[in-house]
Amino acid sequence: MYLLKLNKKGDIFKDDDGVTAVPEFYTLIRKEKFGPTALKWVALVYDYESPYRHYSESERMKAVSKDLYDTYTWKGCKDATLKAAADKYNELQFDPLDEQLIAFNNKINQFTNLIDKMHLDEENAEMLQKLMIGVEKMLKTRQTLLDAIDRRGERKKIVGNKGLSFLERRKEIKELN
Repeated sequence: MYLLKLNKKGDIFKDDDGVTAVPEFYTLIRKEKFGPTALKWVALVYDYESPYRHYSESERMKAVSKDLYDTYTWKGCKDATLKAAADKYNELQFDPLDEQLIAFNNKINQFTNLIDKMHLDEENAEMLQKLMIGVEKMLKTRQTLLDAIDRRGERKKIVGNKGLSFLERRKEIKELN
């Protein structure tokens, strides 16, 4: 996961700065009947790197709700505090390349469903062929996007608590003398 870290048990690291430093996350964790599990729900539903990412958003909500709360229709997902945390999560992890990939995947799924539902006969064969050519072009464009994401490399967090670099140490020594 990009914004939040989960331990081997699947719990959110309590000392993760990303949890308590963001007011919307902190409010959600502190809210009665929500806690860290609700924030984990947000991360599993909305994180670009979620193991549930291959589902549509509505299916992700159902699958994560079932896995965390043992119901497909968890009522907490409509709560304003959870919605605020989800909006903040999406804002903080926003990446235009990943957003484009999500949009392409959604459109490709829509085309696939449309093609699957179409009955092939002499009247619509030409239209179906044009549709399939269009999907092929979209898949090529999607691959170009995936290549750009690969070239970008893995998204890195800005990390603090590192020691001074060699030049920073030299400058500090000069200032002390």
